[in-house]
Amino acid sequence: MNDLNKTIRRTQQYWFEDGLIELLLGLLIVVLSGLFWWQVSSSSKYAPLVGGVAMPFIIVLGALLLGVTLRWLKQRLVYPRTGYVTYVKPTRKRRGLSALLGLVIGAVMAAAVIQLELADLATAFMGAGVGFALFMLGIRVGLMRFYVLAVWAVAVGVTIAFLRLDESLATTYALGLIGLGMMVSGGLAFWRYWQNSEPGSDEPVEVLS
Repeated sequence: MNDLNKTIRRTQQYWFEDGLIELLLGLLIVVLSGLFWWQVSSSSKYAPLVGGVAMPFIIVLGALLLGVTLRWLKQRLVYPRTGYVTYVKPTRKRRGLSALLGLVIGAVMAAAVIQLELADLATAFMGAGVGFALFMLGIRVGLMRFYVLAVWAVAVGVTIAFLRLDESLATTYALGLIGLGMMVSGGLAFWRYWQNSEPGSDEPVEVLS
């Protein structure tokens, strides 16, 4: 069983070790922070309405583009160098439970901020939530950079909360800095991966996940 767990962890490490996932996710977060910045800085009276209407579409479209772009980049840059892994996809029930858990946690955090009048600490909650997710990912895949990113997210959220900025500006800065940190981490990880790998076999490997 111990050997099986090691195999599963190594398989998960393989998927994350090139850094492309956090590089693209960080880029998406930076784009979202840019939208918030536009809402805050624009003098147009339609800016809040346009930003509010566009946000859900940008998030959904961004997530779809992220998945497509990630697969394209891995096919072009990663698989030709170190091969590729075919994963056993999680069941619908497992995906549904994960999504439900995420919604519940998000709703509880939002309710706490509203009911306890903790708007000034919203970015601290945001940083803590992102940091916790990154920390758990680090435990799961065993990659140290996710622990560093977790500390970065928490530090950014708490620091901005104590600066007592306008709520919109605080959210903009928090998202931007967290996203930028993920982009830097992913970029450095990909650079190391590229330096330490060479083109090789691209035969598929079936594994457990």
